[in-house]
Amino acid sequence: MPQPEIRPHVMALLFDTNFNRPPGTRIFRHLDGRPFTDEEQALADDATLEELQAAGVHVHDPEAEVEAAAHQLAELLFKYVLPHRTALIPFMTHEDMLEYGRLETVIAAGAHSLRPHKD
Repeated sequence: MPQPEIRPHVMALLFDTNFNRPPGTRIFRHLDGRPFTDEEQALADDATLEELQAAGVHVHDPEAEVEAAAHQLAELLFKYVLPHRTALIPFMTHEDMLEYGRLETVIAAGAHSLRPHKD
């Protein structure tokens, strides 16, 4: 997937933006307090997620939040599942048990190959 274009004139504007706006206003201000012109406001409103992030702006990204939560949930489940994995077998289908065994073998072989060799 091609990288989105970062526009230098938008970046220059974003680096000179005070993002702490008063509640209820959508008008940005420059770091020196001047309000944006209509043209500058349109540029800021049109800034891409990549441009905002490159300028160091925290942007609420629901997809990233869901992905992070899913990762944290998996880690939490692994904390309890791995020590008690045999208790899961009665709940698995035959195909899942075969896949579990295959994956466990792959992980065990990989962990073994990562151990330091004694010379």
